[in-house]
Amino acid sequence: MDTLSILLEHEANGFRASVLGLSDCQALGATREEAIANVQVALNDRLQSAEIITIPHPTSPLSTLTGIFKDDPQWDEFQAAMAAYRQELDAELAAKYDRIDNVKHPLDQENSAA
Repeated sequence: MDTLSILLEHEANGFRASVLGLSDCQALGATREEAIANVQVALNDRLQSAEIITIPHPTSPLSTLTGIFKDDPQWDEFQAAMAAYRQELDAELAAKYDRIDNVKHPLDQENSAA
């Protein structure tokens, strides 16, 4: 038997039970038990006049590539080489940005002399 989660809220006049995921499937009751029983009736009524179906969902062509390297013995070595290369690039960029930050612009020199 499957289960559904029910949101049970205490209100001024009793309780409200709502089926999570079906916001329009709610019921009221003077007690917790009555609200739960009422929402079960409402849900059963709804399901008797409804049909649950599945439809195909298109997948991304890239999802067919998922896991293709899982058994490749060189994959870990390739990932390590990529990480090292990225670290090299990051260091080069950081040095370049440091040089740019340290360059004195001619306009800045004129303003500081004035």
